[in-house]
Amino acid sequence: MDHRLRRRVGGAVSVQVSYALNKLLTDIARQHQMRESLTDAEMTGHALSDAERAALRTGDIGRLYELGANPYLIRRVFRRRFTI
Repeated sequence: MDHRLRRRVGGAVSVQVSYALNKLLTDIARQHQMRESLTDAEMTGHALSDAERAALRTGDIGRLYELGANPYLIRRVFRRRFTI
């Protein structure tokens, strides 16, 4: 969740959530697999938008967050993209 919502700072903030995107990321996270990106075959059967598919294909974690993916799931699936 956006920290501005908790602190009530700034104007109205819209939080987008994508059930299909989070469902797919949950399925992959449950397999304990880390990915750089996803293939079209892995996305088959999920009702994803074109923007969501493009972000998953490239592993664009910032765009996935903007599209409504849960930050925890993004971190679990695309762990290699995060520097420590």
